[in-house]
Amino acid sequence: MKKKKGVYLVIGIVGIVFAFAAKFLLRDYLSDSQSGAMIGVGAGLFGFGISIWCIGKWNEKNPEFVKQNEIEANDERNQIIRMKAQALCGEIFHWLLMVGAWIGICVSAPLWTILLLVGVFLLKTILDLILMAYYQRKM
Repeated sequence: MKKKKGVYLVIGIVGIVFAFAAKFLLRDYLSDSQSGAMIGVGAGLFGFGISIWCIGKWNEKNPEFVKQNEIEANDERNQIIRMKAQALCGEIFHWLLMVGAWIGICVSAPLWTILLLVGVFLLKTILDLILMAYYQRKM
């Protein structure tokens, strides 16, 4: 784990160096959009690397808590609860897409936004049907 933690710390440091280089050192050579993209990538690498590194440090200090979380994550009851919550969340999101489309129609939103919302709604409906058929055959 120590090697992995070191890699994540290096990723975080490289990310911040990347962002600072784009902002201060390469300002004259990059367009605004290129500089913004480099800063965004650097900030993302920094956040990812440092957060995983901190989690690794915390896990080393609290192994009993890590073991308890592992047991809870693999418990069948908790898995069923998580799957039901995800299904309900997907169903709510599904109908919120249509509500958004209707609101868009009422406020005369651009046609592309309404069609995008309806398209995502239809995509999720088709995915639901495909996955239901797949799991009915599998189980």
